Amino acid sequence: MKVQSFFLILLLPLLATGERYKVWVSTANIKHAGTDDPVRITVQETGGNFVHLGALDVRGRDDNERGSLNRFIFNKNIPDWLVGTGLRCITLHMGGDDAWLVKYVTISTSKFYEVFTNDSQTWLSTDRSEGTSMLTLCN
Repeated sequence: MKVQSFFLILLLPLLATGERYKVWVSTANIKHAGTDDPVRITVQETGGNFVHLGALDVRGRDDNERGSLNRFIFNKNIPDWLVGTGLRCITLHMGGDDAWLVKYVTISTSKFYEVFTNDSQTWLSTDRSEGTSMLTLCN
């Protein structure tokens, strides 16, 4: 059993594929909807696997501002057998003390295109009186 596990660990990098996640984030166009605080995104693929994509931040750009539509690219090296054919849910994690109102998030790869809308207009904030620090949107 140890020998099989050892060979699987050696082969995992060879089975991995470079998957590019293109993420478009739309911030609502109402007063105080934008944020300068860090926001991270995690996706759950149809197979049930979770992939932490990273921070919704491009160095030198003022991201997630009121009324903005921002694009983020995440390159992930994921084994083929873990890459799903779609997404079940996404989770946005808020840091800092700003509030933020995301309108929708679009994510595409070579295998799928998904849109997640914040129909409930739930605000993200670490201040519980303003919203929730973590928002999960599912299709």
